[in-house]
Amino acid sequence: MVQIDVPAAFAVGHFFADGAYKQLQSGSKESFYEVLIKHNFFQIFCFVWIPVYFMLEYFGWETTHMWWHRDSAADYAFFVPGFILIFFVAANLGFLFGTKLVRQGKLALNRGIWIGIIAASAVWILAQTKSTFRLGSYAEWKAGNAPWFYEDTTFLVMLIFVMVVWTGALAYFFVSLRKQGKALT
Repeated sequence: MVQIDVPAAFAVGHFFADGAYKQLQSGSKESFYEVLIKHNFFQIFCFVWIPVYFMLEYFGWETTHMWWHRDSAADYAFFVPGFILIFFVAANLGFLFGTKLVRQGKLALNRGIWIGIIAASAVWILAQTKSTFRLGSYAEWKAGNAPWFYEDTTFLVMLIFVMVVWTGALAYFFVSLRKQGKALT
């Protein structure tokens, strides 16, 4: 859902700073750029394509049937490119802000930010299941006949697949960054 994808991208920036705190606290420019490249690799290959896929295939669900009342992202010429631009700005600002906090020794605050964003995202989804659990167009949703997400097998398979890819890749990068940090001491 676009309302949580951008904050989640920001949170992932903080998450990477958390995972690489030893490398970032060293002050090494090489370490900073290495982690920044890994962060952007994750955002490009393991994250941004997910909301774009759902935007193009399940526009009503991806926008939680709010603010955009047409049936397709194609109906809004700058929606997808604008989303991608905002997504990467947020993602990299999250990493830069997270790096700043880590370098200042504020690890708990940095961790609190990404955990808080993930928690707020869960609340966003669970607090309004009448729109977040429904697929279909805005018109179908407004008329009360939008299908439940679990009624569409393709959607359900893709949702499970992308969650496995996203969480698996996040776990891989976090463990990898921590191992790298341990090697510094």
